[in-house]
Amino acid sequence: MPDLKAFQFYVNKMAQICDNERGGDTVSALAILRGSFGPNYVFGFNSKDTRDLKRTQNLVQALLDLVGKNTEGLQSAALGKRVLWFILSFNMSRLKEYLRLLEKAVQECLENCKRRNEDEASEPSQSLLSLADKCSFKLDISESNTEDKSISDCETLIKAITNLEQAGINQMISQRAKDGEMKRSEPWCKLRHFLGRWLSYRKAALGIVAVSERWPELFLDFEITMVPSGSRIPNPILRSDLSSEIILQHIVAEDQSQDSQLLQAADDLKQMGIDDIINAAHISRRFRPLLHAEVLVYEYLLSNEQTTIECYWNLWNYIGGSKPTCRLCHYCFEALEGDKPSVRSSHNNLYRNWRLPDCHEESLSIARDELLSRLARRLRADVVETLREKKIRRKIRDSNTYSSFPEMLRDDNNSSVSVDSLDDRVSSPLGGAQNKSEA
Repeated sequence: MPDLKAFQFYVNKMAQICDNERGGDTVSALAILRGSFGPNYVFGFNSKDTRDLKRTQNLVQALLDLVGKNTEGLQSAALGKRVLWFILSFNMSRLKEYLRLLEKAVQECLENCKRRNEDEASEPSQSLLSLADKCSFKLDISESNTEDKSISDCETLIKAITNLEQAGINQMISQRAKDGEMKRSEPWCKLRHFLGRWLSYRKAALGIVAVSERWPELFLDFEITMVPSGSRIPNPILRSDLSSEIILQHIVAEDQSQDSQLLQAADDLKQMGIDDIINAAHISRRFRPLLHAEVLVYEYLLSNEQTTIECYWNLWNYIGGSKPTCRLCHYCFEALEGDKPSVRSSHNNLYRNWRLPDCHEESLSIARDELLSRLARRLRADVVETLREKKIRRKIRDSNTYSSFPEMLRDDNNSSVSVDSLDDRVSSPLGGAQNKSEA
């Protein structure tokens, strides 16, 4: 279903460009519903206050208007560059971190090349030195002229990364990232990840323009709904004596397991310091679970009786996100019954600051308790599997290293925009004129 995959790509990218801070608070989710006259973009965030919600809404409004109305009659490449500048400007806080981490990864890879006794004139070293040069700028958005310079520098860096990708250097980076020796492969893994993060913004800009040509109605007569973020609840660990042994005893009792090895594992966990971690969580002021963005959006749809497939734009019941779903969100949506939306595949990471929505009606409260029971069974099974296999399912980074681009949105009969269509010939000031003849 190429149409559906292209739509899901668009939803995820719109969510990503709104996730403008590192750390988890601005993680975004989006569902596109059928509105009164056009699409209704329903956004949710882990933890954005009223001011940030309004700022994000203004970005989405301006971006959809820019692409949908295109009052300057910009060609696809010029429009794509304008969209990219909007995205980069809004994500400057995140980009500052990405720039710092990319520069650090490049330097670590250069040191790795020296340890490999590679000549500075070799292809890897030359590419890294060129990339290091492109990273040597500061991001400053205190004034409009410095903001334009910063965004232009970001764009130049993205072009350099794109050139590396097109030259096939990324294959060498990927090969070294898979090196069996951790010390040799780790810097290349970091480099590969942050190169992918920078490229993801370019693909977002290209994708938005391509989707506007595929489905122009997504950019006309639209509504934007910003769901207020849920409140955090107090630390849920009430027992000061809670330990790994008590937890395992509970698991064995609930599942009626006769596996003596599980109880034996309690001693191993204690020696690993798990009880210290549990105690630290009990007294932690930062352990205050919140509603994750995907669950927040679904709860909004549920409370407004908009969960049936007919409520979604083009009947595509999908809740996308700026990141793959965490394991608990994945289990939560998997456990739903009836008309349930699809969500992004999970990275399988677990976060303790996670909770279910509040319920104020008795019928919903019963359904919530049943859902919580199903989640608990899945988690108990995960604990047992982890203890038996001594292997944890998780990703070091919760965002994708590479952001794929749907084939149907590439330069073909359906779209005049190309993945490679952003080039140096089009200037891109946020509000300035652009070369309309650029294809």
